[in-house]
Amino acid sequence: METFTFFAAVYCISQRPPDYRKRQRFYIAYGAVLLSLFTIQFASEAVWGQYMWIDHRNYPGGPLGFYAASQVAWYVVIGLVATILVNILGDGLLVSPIFL
Repeated sequence: METFTFFAAVYCISQRPPDYRKRQRFYIAYGAVLLSLFTIQFASEAVWGQYMWIDHRNYPGGPLGFYAASQVAWYVVIGLVATILVNILGDGLLVSPIFL
């Protein structure tokens, strides 16, 4: 859904006159950053879920034990940072017109 929304917005902007497209470059770049961060978040959480429920199912304590032990793994931290950045950037875009 995120990918479709981004590319639909890019398509709609690309169909407008050139002066409008120049003013909207910031939003295309902003959307691309949000899309890439969301992809990182989604992929890292999918890997963590696969490790927790499939690959390390027999970890001492089961999936809950693996969850507790692997919260500082690099892929979990990257996913958490991407989640925080997506939230901050998304909210920042909503608040920014107030300060312009």
